[in-house]
Parts: sequence; structure tokens; C-alpha cells
Amino acid sequence: MVHGGKGVFYPKYVHTAKKGRENMRELHTERLLLRTPRERDAAEIMAIHNSAFVMKNNVMEVFDKEQMVHLIHREIDYEDTWYMERKEDGALLGMIAAEEDGVRFDVRSRCLSYYLGEQYTRQGYMKEALRAVLHELFTEEDLEVVAARVFTGNIASEKLLRSLGFVYEGCIRRCVRTSESEIRDDMQFSLLREEYFEAEK
Repeated sequence: MVHGGKGVFYPKYVHTAKKGRENMRELHTERLLLRTPRERDAAEIMAIHNSAFVMKNNVMEVFDKEQMVHLIHREIDYEDTWYMERKEDGALLGMIAAEEDGVRFDVRSRCLSYYLGEQYTRQGYMKEALRAVLHELFTEEDLEVVAARVFTGNIASEKLLRSLGFVYEGCIRRCVRTSESEIRDDMQFSLLREEYFEAEK
């Protein structure tokens, strides 16, 4: 989490425009629908959000149902939050957001934040979803760089980002104090526009 075999499957990205308030683009991969959040997702996404597995590598508070619904409404208004729905059975697996990059100035950039339910890990879902999101960010939103921050010790996310072409930029020591007052170091990663398109050739 961040605040498949390499090269085996490259998803086909289908761009679907939505009307009105829910103007966010739906993204389709082989197994997943990446879509705008919905209020009825609250219980399912709350169970993932509040899990110890997700909390240990994210700076978030435990939410009750009312707080989760409020967050979902904020995410609906913010176009670059995708909920990951499995096409096979409609299960909600996790989420991805492309948030403001607080490190860079006057550069078209976003910082990824994502999490996945523990039972859905090690099956390639997040890599499949992030490939679609990166394609969207670099081709449709014309970003110059996509960044990500990972707590030291989060080996799974570090390996995932490296497999997608992200470059390790360094570590910010004593960067984040968690809700449990633990101070964590942050590893910084980035993927430049030209690096992304070179890898896609």
C-alpha cells in the first residue's frame, strides 16, 4: 500500500466518459473495472480501509459508517479516485487515488495513493490496475511525472513500483507520524513521462 509476472499481460484501456457530477473516467482492464466511488460502497470499502493490514502502511484514521460515506462523497467530487471492482463477481478490492504532489512545484504531477484488501494481494490486481491508471494519467491528463511515497519496510509496494518502472529518489527520514504515534521514514519514487512512454514501446 502507498499514502503478476512482468510483461505477461498489458491491459487494453477502455475510456468511458460519464455524465454530470460523476464525470470521472471509467477504466477497464482484463479483470477489473476502475470506477467512481458510490455511497453504497461504504460498508465494503470501510472493512478494507479499517483493516490492520491496510492501516499499518497508510496514514489514515479508522472510520465509522458516517465518516466513510462523507469520504466517499468527497472522492466522488474529486475526479481522480478509482475504486477497484472485480468484473467476475463485482467484489470491491481496494482503491487508487492520484493526489496532489506536495513535493514538486509548477510541474504537472500527481502522487499515487492506493490500498488493497489483504485477501486480494499477490494476485496481480494492483499492478493491473496501476498500469491502467498510469496510462490514463500520462495520455489523457498529460502529466509530466507521477510520484509515490512508501514507508520503509513496505517491501511489497516497493517491488510493485519498481516493476512498473518507478525510480527510487531517496528516503525522507522521520517523515510521518502515524495515528499510533509511530514515526516512519518515507521512500520517494517517481516515474517520468518519457520513461513511461519509452517502456511502453
